[in-house]
Amino acid sequence: MTIRLKILTVTSLLLLVFAATTAVSALLISRVVAELEGIADYHIALSDLLANIDVDTFEYELNLRRILANGGLAPEQLEAASMREGQIAERLQQSFERAFTLMAAAIKDERNDVSDSIELARIEGTFRTLQKHIAPFIELGKAVLGDIRDGKWAEARSEAGGFETHESAFGPELAAIRKSVHDLTEVSARETNQQQVGVLIFNAVLFGVAAVVGFALFGVLTQRLARSLRQLLDGTHAVETGQLAIELPVTSKDEIGQLTHSFNRMVGELRAKERIKDTFGKYLDPRIVNDLIGSEGGRSGAAERRTVTVMLSDIAGFTGMAEQLTAAAMVNLLNRYFSVVTAAIRERSGIVDKYIGDAVMAFWTPPFSPGDRHAEDACLSALAQQRAIRDFQRDLSEIIGLRRNVPDFHVRMGLTTGDVVVGTIGSEQAKSYTVIGDSVNVASRLEGVNKIYGTQILMAESTYRLAAGSIEAREIDLLTVAGKTEPVRVYELLTAAGELSTQDEEWRGTYADALAAYRAADWDRAENRFQHCLSLRPEDQPPRVFVRRISHLRENPPPSDWDCVWRLTEK
Repeated sequence: MTIRLKILTVTSLLLLVFAATTAVSALLISRVVAELEGIADYHIALSDLLANIDVDTFEYELNLRRILANGGLAPEQLEAASMREGQIAERLQQSFERAFTLMAAAIKDERNDVSDSIELARIEGTFRTLQKHIAPFIELGKAVLGDIRDGKWAEARSEAGGFETHESAFGPELAAIRKSVHDLTEVSARETNQQQVGVLIFNAVLFGVAAVVGFALFGVLTQRLARSLRQLLDGTHAVETGQLAIELPVTSKDEIGQLTHSFNRMVGELRAKERIKDTFGKYLDPRIVNDLIGSEGGRSGAAERRTVTVMLSDIAGFTGMAEQLTAAAMVNLLNRYFSVVTAAIRERSGIVDKYIGDAVMAFWTPPFSPGDRHAEDACLSALAQQRAIRDFQRDLSEIIGLRRNVPDFHVRMGLTTGDVVVGTIGSEQAKSYTVIGDSVNVASRLEGVNKIYGTQILMAESTYRLAAGSIEAREIDLLTVAGKTEPVRVYELLTAAGELSTQDEEWRGTYADALAAYRAADWDRAENRFQHCLSLRPEDQPPRVFVRRISHLRENPPPSDWDCVWRLTEK
């Protein structure tokens, strides 16, 4: 049953209830109308007849008494009076006949109940008793009028005294009949009014029942619809928060049930995609997997040229370390290490490109790092990796299972920013989302340069320029890496912006002074300042490199057009 059909069914039921209510109300109202018509047809009509009889008897007697009081009339006036009296007498007879006809019809009419019929029969009997006086009354009037016509005024006055006898009969009996008719009319009107009130009460009750039934039906329907919609809404919110284990019960076959079934199928497909993402996210960055399994292939479907920041890192002395470890210990070490650095890379919007032995290659690019923030994210991620590696070093003994001769664990990193080709690259059978370009090679060379200068994180000037507002760094040297002819200004990444102490600032400034003196070929001042750096921080290796280099340059002075570039011939 569709929702439309359900609503139509409920509406039809309500219309049927209201139609039945209207029909019953119409029947009851028709009975009330019939009662009112009966009162008008019989009770009021009978009252009118009584009034006419009372008026006619009074006028009949009054006209004769006026003639007697005037002491005579002209012949034409007497003739008119005689005619008027005859009309009244005829009207009285007709009134009684109509009254008997009316009461006979009222007694037989089904609109009058038994009590009304009994009362009407009693009134009819009183009427018949009253009718017995009408003939003598009229005859008395005729006799008086005959004596007046004959000039027998004394006899006429004597006979007129007989009207008093009839008055004593007409008065009480007419009054009794009028009272009976009035009481009957009042009782009938009261009963009719009660029936009318009963109709109103019945209508109110039926309306209340219909309203309760209607609201109940609509309540059940809307409650089921609302419950199903709330389940769908709660399920949608759950899916939004990543809860894909939800499955909603299908409780109907209407549109809501179909929608719920579709929702469950959608969640099932999302669970399948999530399993794919979880599985392949261990081999590819989850964001790339999400694009690859998207409906349109996402942004990963084609390669394009972008400006990115590339990082290559390598474990210092890993070959010697591996010789001390069993295969299981080495695998455990690498897995734990890769987990630590991968988390730090992804937390800063980086993408792990690949693991090469113990090396990690990652890059930062829009849209994952919007705008030019990729260099900042890469630098802060590198610092976060070094902090995580220091924590990792504390657990190294437990990780590799050695209690003694635990090797030092240090990681060297190289960062550079430049144009590369980014995208899905490979054959039709196997592809990878990677970066290709000269910046990758430079980052790899800078990672190796750390061995020369004894540093941990070196970056190219291109990276430093973009991230300078968020980091603290020092310039190490101007050099050409192996295989390159263009010089690279190399910086050491020290910490996040604002985290250097006053002593660190002095140390960095002294190194910058020493580097400036070195480039000015002021060997004595440069050596002095580099030695001062070592006094501030004895473990600092770049000053030692320059002290040795100055000693070499003293013995082998550079040419007068020296460009201050140190050329490396080894990776």
